[in-house]
Amino acid sequence: MSAITGAGIEPTEIFRIIGLSKEYPFLRKEIRKVLNQINLYGYDLTTALNNAAKTAPSEKLAELFSGLSVTITSGANLSEFFEKRAESLLLAYRLEREKYTHLVETFLDIYISIVIAAPMVFLLMMIMMAISGIGMGFGPTQLSIIAVATIAVLNVIFLVFLQLKQPAY
Repeated sequence: MSAITGAGIEPTEIFRIIGLSKEYPFLRKEIRKVLNQINLYGYDLTTALNNAAKTAPSEKLAELFSGLSVTITSGANLSEFFEKRAESLLLAYRLEREKYTHLVETFLDIYISIVIAAPMVFLLMMIMMAISGIGMGFGPTQLSIIAVATIAVLNVIFLVFLQLKQPAY
């Protein structure tokens, strides 16, 4: 939108260009709602944007529509509005990714201690107990199978947890 606005195109045409584009299918659906309100119901652009902001599925899209409506009503520079909005969204994206990176680093430390170090210490203890005669009735093959199965299950748990914590955009 910022690039199209920089070319000096009328705001309604910006929505028409994006509405016809197949690059953003979900945004296209919301833009078409705005265009339908303008073309079919006869609303002006600011009213259509306010109505679309109320029903937008995304909070960020609702903020964009509301801000765009206020910018058009006040007569401010649309190109500047889009540039500032893009900067703020990019900053929020970077902060969220950085937060996720720190979370992954923390889980990496936990992963190393639980999945790598703990089974090795456990196996050493079991081997020492078997050598000293205090064994729990497990042979080396059984201990190996138990260790590999436990590590596999823990790996799956960590992968699922990281997938759940992945930020959605």
